[in-house]
Amino acid sequence: MKHRTAEELTIQVAAAMGDEPIDLVIIGGKVVNTITGEILDADIAIKDERIVQVGNCDELDLSEATRIDATGSYLIPGLIDSHLHTESTLMTPTHFTEVALPRGTTAIACDPHEIGNVLGIPGLEIYVNEAKDVPMEFMVEIPSCVPAAPTLENGPNTITAEEYKPLLADDRFFALAEMMNFPGVIYRDEEVMKKLAYAGQAGKIREGHAPGLQGKKLQAYLTAGITSDHESYLVKEVVEKLRSGMKIQLREGSFARNLLTLAKGIKAEFGNKGSAWDSVIICTDDKHADDILTEGHLDHALRLLVNEVGIDPVTAIRVCSLNPARHLNRNDLGAITAGRVANIVKINNLQEFKVEDVIAQGKHVAKNHELLVELAEREYPDWALDTVNPKYIPSLAEYRIAGPDNLKDGMVDAHVIGVIEHSLVSDHLIREVAIKNGYVDLSDSVDLAYYFLLDRHDNTENFAKSLVSGFDFQGEAAVASTVAHDSHQLLLTGNSIEAIDFALHKLIENHGGQIIVQKQDNEYEYRVLPLPYAGLMSTESPEQVAEKMIEMKAFSKQVCPGISEPFMSLSFMALPVIPALKLTDLGLVDVDKFEIIELFNS
Repeated sequence: MKHRTAEELTIQVAAAMGDEPIDLVIIGGKVVNTITGEILDADIAIKDERIVQVGNCDELDLSEATRIDATGSYLIPGLIDSHLHTESTLMTPTHFTEVALPRGTTAIACDPHEIGNVLGIPGLEIYVNEAKDVPMEFMVEIPSCVPAAPTLENGPNTITAEEYKPLLADDRFFALAEMMNFPGVIYRDEEVMKKLAYAGQAGKIREGHAPGLQGKKLQAYLTAGITSDHESYLVKEVVEKLRSGMKIQLREGSFARNLLTLAKGIKAEFGNKGSAWDSVIICTDDKHADDILTEGHLDHALRLLVNEVGIDPVTAIRVCSLNPARHLNRNDLGAITAGRVANIVKINNLQEFKVEDVIAQGKHVAKNHELLVELAEREYPDWALDTVNPKYIPSLAEYRIAGPDNLKDGMVDAHVIGVIEHSLVSDHLIREVAIKNGYVDLSDSVDLAYYFLLDRHDNTENFAKSLVSGFDFQGEAAVASTVAHDSHQLLLTGNSIEAIDFALHKLIENHGGQIIVQKQDNEYEYRVLPLPYAGLMSTESPEQVAEKMIEMKAFSKQVCPGISEPFMSLSFMALPVIPALKLTDLGLVDVDKFEIIELFNS
């Protein structure tokens, strides 16, 4: 939060009294008051980056003011995304701003733990420096888990509890980001306890990540001072968390979309408005360029809340503005009142929520989804653009998965990762697998595929092997990615070892990215999205990224129709802090038990 100087306060108060010229005035709109729940006819006067009057502005000095006519339109507070990873949009912070700001998102609470995992503290420095130069406010959090689960994986970087002290003292970071290592909280891991304590002592918010936690485990997690959760997937779980004082973040991203299910459950339990909704906030977590450009960002969430769930429109607006502002301890955001930051969105009505104009930090920055201000292009150091460097590259023979000892031919039960549509949670399946000549043979399998994880960070020669169900690969096919939450190793899946190997070498050529491959007429047809910045982000324009993603999604319907978002699904199959079965460089992880298990049942 920017604190104003005495001189700035003096000028803004004078402008409110008519003794200093107003910079910008919005005339004739219907102002949605998120404090009282009313809709009021009023003008809005702005000086510098602050609102100085809401009401009749005739007595103010409007001689130098830029005028925006809002007749017939509604004026709502700038929308606030309470939790996201801009790296997971596959865009740089600058390019994310370019597409999200014109759709009414004026502030975000962002957790750069993707770049923190790949590039460590130097990567966080690059991120913070870029974020401060855009007209959207980035409230940057300190990643809490680098790596996510240190006992279950080797990450490319580690940030220890002691290294958090200078970060927590740095005003550029405002909170401790999602504590994904919930077992570390519940079972009192020393490093985790220190991080939480240091954050509390520094007066920082401690954000949460608690999939499925209920009962005494939830109470223990809350006892540690953690305040929010965006990973809930059961309505009964959400109701218990709300009653326990936790802020529930409804998530509407590209893959994980729990807003409709959870919001309908909250409505059924508590009605379509009221005090329970004061603890409901909004986030996208991970939303890609193509989805933002085609369906919107938080404006899309507003449409769902009002038109699909049936929430009172003003309550829905509060969920996307005032509620996250209060949660983030930002009493200068979330409402259109004098003294607050002038983040204001002009929309056509309270059903379509079509964004017509956006004012951010007192500046008219967007009109009809087009940015009105020019954003500087960024350049990144070579070391941030060259992060796909595996020490070990398997030969075709080394992809084979050996069966249990002493079994040359036969059937054996295996632990299999089951992908679930639009969910970060995976199933823990037990499936019968054929062993031929001592190795897994999937030639007669209808739904099983190989799934491998290769260390890409030049740290180890680890190459983990497993099986997955749910992609429904057609022909000889594969999908691969260097986006692999959160240690971002190289992930490879498919029903053909040759196709998988082809995908691996193409990603190395492109310095990272995502690729989908299918053999056609003895040649490999493929679509690739290069992501050279940390192996996570494209340096191309949002439109170019969106075009390639649309092509890849269309191809994926032919290659692996079993899942609508194969890359998002694949990327979370390596995250060992979300149930139920995942793969890290150390092997298969039973998340419920929080331990490494063998592929085959003994």
